[in-house]
Amino acid sequence: MSDAAIAVDLGGTNIRAALVTRDGAIRHLIRRPTLAQEGPEAVIDRIVALITEVADREGADTSIPVGLSAPGPLNPIAGVVYFATNMPGWDDIPIRDILQQRTQRAVMIGNDGNNAALGEAMFGVARGVQHMIYIALGTGVGGGIISHGQLIEGTRGLGGEVGHVSIDPSGPRCHCGGIGCVEAYAAGWAIARDGELLVHSERSRTIAEIAAGGPITAAVVAEAARAGDPAARAVYERAGRALGVGLAGFVNLFNPEMIVLGGGVAESADLLLDALRETLPRYAMAQIYPDVRIERSALRAHTGIVGAAARVFYTESGNLGAPSA
Repeated sequence: MSDAAIAVDLGGTNIRAALVTRDGAIRHLIRRPTLAQEGPEAVIDRIVALITEVADREGADTSIPVGLSAPGPLNPIAGVVYFATNMPGWDDIPIRDILQQRTQRAVMIGNDGNNAALGEAMFGVARGVQHMIYIALGTGVGGGIISHGQLIEGTRGLGGEVGHVSIDPSGPRCHCGGIGCVEAYAAGWAIARDGELLVHSERSRTIAEIAAGGPITAAVVAEAARAGDPAARAVYERAGRALGVGLAGFVNLFNPEMIVLGGGVAESADLLLDALRETLPRYAMAQIYPDVRIERSALRAHTGIVGAAARVFYTESGNLGAPSA
């Protein structure tokens, strides 16, 4: 069992890396721009450079493995990223094998949502919880499912795509190509889309004023909602209701003890939770709903890093407990 892991969080905007010990402590956290438009080879060069920098700074020899959190559908068993929406050229990239060859270290990869679920269960608010669902509300909606202390990933490790469960066959089209997905209502891009519609239809002067000619983002819509704009508040309430319907399905399927909300949009949970809490019991079975509680992520901005390390510890030990020495 490893005493620590070099954890890498690969995002469309930034790459972060750190040494994470088996008790969840983060050491020498560094961040570099992804510059994804330069293509996979250049991004992989940056990942290798970050791994080397962390290892040199912490004196981590090659026995210390690497854990990687990456976006998009990926196969953690084969170590392949199938594609990443915000990263051009990332199609069937065998990232694990490339990194192992270039760093001479064992590398374990996982979808960022699944890794985040592991991180919360091992080191966060769900520590000790054997049945939980993690929902990452960010630019997209991801997450992971843990049942009986095991991460549910399916045949090829592609399971746990909680944001791409359809809740309305007549709903808006999602970036994944599906229709009426949870993500198409509750993701940052969906909230921004609805905010833009409000501005273009002249139903929200507040959003336009806050944006001041710049991009309309979920954060802009949230600021307008907190300023008392009823149309902006309705966008978040709609997202909360959609999330409540989706979560009710997960509650009925998995009977979790806890649902953990994380990601950037979850920082505006105050605008979502009332509608979510009102909707969830309407669609969840009355016998199952009382078992679950909803919590905010304890790891917050460090979820990706801690989740990448948790992937290593979980793979090595086969359970959610801290690895023995």
